[in-house]
Amino acid sequence: MPRASVIFLLAVLASTPSFASAQRRRPPRPPAAPAGESVAAAPTLADMTTIVPKLQSASADEVREAIDLLTVIDRPEVVPPLAALLRSGQPDAITDRTLEALGGLAQASAVDVLVEFTHHRREGARRRAYQSLASIQDPRVPRLLEIGLRDSDRAVRGAAALALGDIGARASVDTLFIAFERGVIEAAIAIGKLGDAAAVNKFSESIGRRPLSVMLSGFEQFVRRRDVTDEVKLQIVQRLGEIAGPLVKSFLRDYLGTFSQRDRSSLKRAVEENIRRIPDAPAAAPPAVAPIAPTAPTAPAGGAQ
Repeated sequence: MPRASVIFLLAVLASTPSFASAQRRRPPRPPAAPAGESVAAAPTLADMTTIVPKLQSASADEVREAIDLLTVIDRPEVVPPLAALLRSGQPDAITDRTLEALGGLAQASAVDVLVEFTHHRREGARRRAYQSLASIQDPRVPRLLEIGLRDSDRAVRGAAALALGDIGARASVDTLFIAFERGVIEAAIAIGKLGDAAAVNKFSESIGRRPLSVMLSGFEQFVRRRDVTDEVKLQIVQRLGEIAGPLVKSFLRDYLGTFSQRDRSSLKRAVEENIRRIPDAPAAAPPAVAPIAPTAPTAPAGGAQ
């Protein structure tokens, strides 16, 4: 991974717990059978009569297995028993696994129970509920994710912002700007994925008021989009050239790597010119050596005369 990308990722997500991308997740595959043993058939709707009762088992392992088997079935009919399991009050690990399973199923019938869990007392459950909502193609989802931008926990707010960018919620750009002004730094990435030319200008107004690494995380999304014109990208490059500095130079070097060798565009030339113009990071100064304090005179033996 390019060094600048690592810097941006660390800067944006340093205090945010990791979370799955807000996209449809594939249901888990049944475990492979050991060599020499027959492979069990994948569960079907006909197996629900034996799987669903295991959700009430006193064994956490059996409950987890039942959740996974229902997810493999991957049909709308498995949502009600999973929703009932959530509403019955479960240990945190089971709750989280069930929320993630509903995200993998991506069924619109799961929206109601997921909305309930966006109000859960625990941050991890709320965050997973929003992420699972983002995997569902339903017109209610963007508005629900916007509500997550106002959650009391910064990790949940960040997850909601990133999810809005991942699902392409262009109508939420203005709301994302409000969240960005309120300190949801992940909104920079979403704005970069969704915003138009006017959004670029508005986003640029935050240069100097937000950490440069955060601003670059948004600009990176803008310049790598095919639906953003070269003229707009050129404005971004020139503006970054005015800021200069080693972080900008590293960003531009990574961006230059996305152009083909045969590219002769004015945009590529501008990137190359700014890279040449920005000096490399200065060498670190040698550590300062503290002066040696003078030694106090030794009193004559026997005291003062």
